[in-house]
Amino acid sequence: MRKNLKKAAIVGAGVLAFSGIATGMAQASVWQGADIPGKGSLQECTNWGNALQAHGTIVGFACMENEGGNSWELTPYYSN
Repeated sequence: MRKNLKKAAIVGAGVLAFSGIATGMAQASVWQGADIPGKGSLQECTNWGNALQAHGTIVGFACMENEGGNSWELTPYYSN
């Protein structure tokens, strides 16, 4: 559990930075989408999240590695 939280913090920090910016905006609407499961390393989740964010599909994301490794869940954050 501790290992999972540490790894989630890697990408979660970017979401927190975005949240701080959004707080300063007039009622920016950001919502959390359903978790997207995947296989592979946590780096693959991060790469996928970065690609989605660069494309403008999402505004932020968090990755959580499942217990046992080699699988993960990407939590996307969308803006209206």
